[in-house]
Amino acid sequence: RSSCAERMRQRSERRVKVTIRAAHPEDGKAISRLIREELDVPVSAADITHALANLCVNPRHRIFAASIDGVLVGFLHLCDYDSLLLHVPMKLVLSMAVGGSYRRVGIGTALLKRAERHAAESGAGGIRLDAPAQFDDGAKAFFAHCGYTAEPQTRYEKLFEDTKGGYENGLLIL
Repeated sequence: RSSCAERMRQRSERRVKVTIRAAHPEDGKAISRLIREELDVPVSAADITHALANLCVNPRHRIFAASIDGVLVGFLHLCDYDSLLLHVPMKLVLSMAVGGSYRRVGIGTALLKRAERHAAESGAGGIRLDAPAQFDDGAKAFFAHCGYTAEPQTRYEKLFEDTKGGYENGLLIL
């Protein structure tokens, strides 16, 4: 059984040079693959490319892409979160994924730090994320390690049919 120091050394040896940039519609294929494989949500590259084309020009949304040697290996989707009940504007992480073979090398941390920097620069008082019930222990530990605290809450939702395509598995089909 390795010591904490040994595990930290091994982890730092696995760190890689990660580039964080704004996502663009051309990332649709890679992001849709991450959504399917890491979030287990059935989406098509065409639908994600279409969504990116709309979201990337919307000032209330920021989508960050993480790449290693030009290969997209993770993303984070952040949006404005304003409420009468909050005393400061916030940001909300709508989705985030890092490719399985690229986990535990600093990519998720780099994405969150970039999102936090953007939030602070835009005057937000913090970031919130809603974790699905099936959130695994590794993800919970990751967010706790990054300084996020869990608050008990129950979320209710009702999805409406959309005249263009409707909803499937909780996702709007355009």
